[in-house]
Amino acid sequence: MAPPPHCYEGFVEVRGLRDQSCRRRWAGLRGATLFFYGAPREQQPLEFLDLDELVGVQKEGGALVLQLRDQKVTLKADSVQEQEMWRGFILTMAKMEVPTDLELLPGHLFQLSEALRQERENRRRARSVGTTAVPPCFFDVSRAEAERLLERNAGGGSVVLRPGGHGQGFSISTRQVLSGAALLKHYRVVSVGDGFLVDVNTPHHCSSLDEVVQYFVKQSKGSLQPLHREYSMTLGAGSPPSSAPHPTPRRVPLLPHGHSAADITEELAQKLMVRRALNED
Repeated sequence: MAPPPHCYEGFVEVRGLRDQSCRRRWAGLRGATLFFYGAPREQQPLEFLDLDELVGVQKEGGALVLQLRDQKVTLKADSVQEQEMWRGFILTMAKMEVPTDLELLPGHLFQLSEALRQERENRRRARSVGTTAVPPCFFDVSRAEAERLLERNAGGGSVVLRPGGHGQGFSISTRQVLSGAALLKHYRVVSVGDGFLVDVNTPHHCSSLDEVVQYFVKQSKGSLQPLHREYSMTLGAGSPPSSAPHPTPRRVPLLPHGHSAADITEELAQKLMVRRALNED
C-alpha cells in the first residue's frame, strides 16, 4: 500500500539529522512528520523528523534552523519563496495553526489553510476509528521507569513499548547484556498514515505496534524478547507473595478482673524489691 501523499515536498539541503554533514534530500511533509528521501519517487524514507518535538523555527544565514527539544537541524531550499513555504508548512503542521507573519501570496496562504483543514480531518478520523491496539509488552511508564522495569525483570523480557517522550507517539526501550555489561537503548516510534516508523539508522516501516516489537526480536535474532505484563514485577514495593509466611500476631494477656494496668505495675515493682532484698541477704 502506497503511503498517503505529502502536503508539501521538494528538494532541500539539510544538516544535523545524524551528523553535521550537509546532504541534498527530497523532503516530504506528512502531518507532524518531515521525511527525507534519496529521490522523489522513493517510498521508504532515509531519515525523518518528529515535529511534535519542535520548539521553534528561525531564519539564519539564508536557511531555516529547526530547533527541536534535543536536536537542531538546518534546512535550505532552492529559492527564498520555497523556503518561506517550508517555514509556513512546518509551523502549520507542528502548531496546528497558520502563522500570521508569513511573507507569502494569498494563493499560498490558501494552500496552507487547505492543508491544515485536511490534517484536522485526518486526526479527527483517526480518533473516531478508536485507540491504537497495543501489544502485551506496553507499559504506561516513563523512560527512567522503563529502565528500572527491565532491570527488575532481567531474564523475563528485554523489550518494553511505552508512551513516547512528552506524551507524543511511542518509544521502545531495550536491555541487553553484552560482555557482562547491561546496555539500555531507546528508540522513537512515530505514527504515520499507514502504520509506524521506527527511528533507527534507516527508518523501518511497520504496519502495527506488534510488528514494531517483532522487528526488534528479529533484528536481535531472538536475544531480545518482549516483557509481558503478567510475568513482570511492578515498580513499587508491592505486597509479598501469597505463599510468603505471615508473622503470628502476639496475644496480649487479659488483666485479672478488677485490676488496672497501674495495679499490676505496682504489684510487680513490689515483688522485684522483695527479690532484690533476698539476694542481698
